Amino acid sequence: MENEAETTMLVESLREQTQRNPDNATAWYNLGVAQGMLGATEESIDAYRTAIQHNPAHAAAHYNLGGSLLKTGEPQKALMEFQEATKLAPEVARGFFMLGSTYGALGQPDKLIEATEAGLQLEPDSARAHYNVGLACNRLGRFEEAVDYFTRLISLNGQSPLAHFELGKAYRGLNRTDEEIQAYKDAISIRGDYVDAILYLGAAFLKTKRASADDVKYINTGGQPCLSDPEHIFYFSLGVLAYGQKDDAIDAASSLKPSSPELFREFQEYADAANQLTQGGPDSAEL
Repeated sequence: MENEAETTMLVESLREQTQRNPDNATAWYNLGVAQGMLGATEESIDAYRTAIQHNPAHAAAHYNLGGSLLKTGEPQKALMEFQEATKLAPEVARGFFMLGSTYGALGQPDKLIEATEAGLQLEPDSARAHYNVGLACNRLGRFEEAVDYFTRLISLNGQSPLAHFELGKAYRGLNRTDEEIQAYKDAISIRGDYVDAILYLGAAFLKTKRASADDVKYINTGGQPCLSDPEHIFYFSLGVLAYGQKDDAIDAASSLKPSSPELFREFQEYADAANQLTQGGPDSAEL
């Protein structure tokens, strides 16, 4: 609350400055920043626009205006501001990163990749940028490139479960099942409650067991599985089993016995086979 009070006082001071010198682009820009800190996004947009009127070459004002427009759900307008910011300050990586993110918001993954790669030339260690490009490559079916980006991301931040999960999805696209399985295990080892990684691990495991991969379903729940759905329980239980936690997998699958006996029998077959493997962590069993 103390900081908020100080920021409110700063806003009043900057308003006085703009009244005394209405042509001062810097004062208008600073007012926009302060208003943004208070969550007054619409007011900050007006201030940034006024700053640009007085100094069209104010790169930071274009950049911040773009960010504010994104917050208000106007990506097309934000795009123009980030384009201008990158023209005025081509040495600043974050302008290209935000330009790429805006293309993503507009459903243009090819341009997202192009803009973000330009930013990576300036700031090659940006983990977020590598993630964004890798994700776009996955969505475009450019799986080899996705593997490269997620591998680089993991070298920058090996503790990102999302990076390992998306790497697994890229390996899936390349039909590299062993590496896919390991990537999901790595994601789960970082975040044990990563439901979708467990479900995907279950699906990848099942591909190694069933005669046809076409009979395997990948379930993406956004982390909210339907625990009353036998199919969800089946894949979840298989994922836990593949991770090496057999007892927990059996507990999870127990509700299948009355509700879906065929799935339970199939799970039990794999669980019985696991008796011959060493129980333990994600590297303890070869699937």
